[in-house]
Amino acid sequence: MTPRAIHVAEYAILALLLAVAAWTVRDQIGIAFWLLLIGPDLALVVAPALGRMPGRGLLPPRAVPLYNAFHSFVPVLLVWGVLVYLGADQTPLLGWAIHISADRALGFGLRGPDGGQALI
Repeated sequence: MTPRAIHVAEYAILALLLAVAAWTVRDQIGIAFWLLLIGPDLALVVAPALGRMPGRGLLPPRAVPLYNAFHSFVPVLLVWGVLVYLGADQTPLLGWAIHISADRALGFGLRGPDGGQALI
């Protein structure tokens, strides 16, 4: 098995486990879950405002930090920690984590400085 195949399999399994977790708490899922499920891709909607779209699936270089911030697990974990500390509901974060995991399983990782897919 190639490293790329292992990477994809790991994220596919993670996305599936997170989806099962969301299904088990489906009565607690509200609009925030659904917004966070699609929300990270709003960086793609904002990207043209941050510079000319180079084409061929590339993002403007100024949009890369925003895209990468919304497609990294670090902000999810930081927000989760704050919500745990505050005693607030963390269920909506499942949507964000599912989005990131599914993207990675489909081969969409973080972006490089040129706006293209960074190598894994």
